[in-house]
Amino acid sequence: MNTYLTIMVTVLVATQVIRITQNHIQLMRQEKKIKDAVGWIKDNDVSEHDFEVQRRVYYKLDELLTERLKQEVTAEE
Repeated sequence: MNTYLTIMVTVLVATQVIRITQNHIQLMRQEKKIKDAVGWIKDNDVSEHDFEVQRRVYYKLDELLTERLKQEVTAEE
């Protein structure tokens, strides 16, 4: 009986070691793919200046569209 239990425990431990190894390899591959897909973010550092430029463009666009809407409303009246 002890021999049977020893064999079963050994098989279970070996199976778990194999699963852990497979998971590790799969995670390494996924990490590489993720880094390749979003690696440009690290190379192109986003700064506060970029956000400020985006805000200015948004406000200018808002002003332009609001002005056009006012012109259309006054033209219809």
